[in-house]
Amino acid sequence: MKFAYLHGYQGSVTDEKRAYLDSLGDCFAPSIDYDNATTLVQDLIAQFKKEPIEFIAGTSLGGMISYYLGLVLNIPVLMFNPAVIAIERLQPFLPEQLLKAIPIKQNLIFTGLQDDVIEPKFQIEFVENLQKLNGNIEQIFAANMTHLITLEEFEKAFETFLESKK
Repeated sequence: MKFAYLHGYQGSVTDEKRAYLDSLGDCFAPSIDYDNATTLVQDLIAQFKKEPIEFIAGTSLGGMISYYLGLVLNIPVLMFNPAVIAIERLQPFLPEQLLKAIPIKQNLIFTGLQDDVIEPKFQIEFVENLQKLNGNIEQIFAANMTHLITLEEFEKAFETFLESKK
C-alpha cells in the first residue's frame, strides 16, 4: 500500500508515528517548512500524478492540504483536527473550482473535542456543510483528544479508516 502523510504547521512526524506509518506500507511523509513551501501543493500534485498513492492523511494544516489533494487526485483522505480555519490562507494556492468541489472519495475526519488550536465547532461546520451537499465525508469525535494526537489515537484512527476503505 502506497500512501502519504502530511504533518501539521511547525510540526513533524515523531519517530514512533513514523515507525507505525512505515509498518502500514510505503509511506511518503516529508518534513515540510510550510512558511517557505510556496509551491507545495503543485509539487505534491505533480509527484502523486507521477507516482500514484492510494490515499493521503494529514494533521491540522497537513490535513487541510490533504483534503484538497484528495479532491484533485480523487483519492480517499484521513484528517486529524484539520485546520479548516486556514482555508483562506490556502486560497492563493488553489484554483477557485477546487475550493467549491465536493469530495466523491471517502473522507474521514477525527476531531478532538479537547482541541485548543482548531476549535471543534469549525471542523463540525465544515463537515456539516459538505454533508448537506452530499459530500462523501464522515466525522468521528474523540472526547479526550487534543490538538496533539497520541500514538494510540493515531493508530486507532488509521485502523478505523483502513477498515472502512475495504
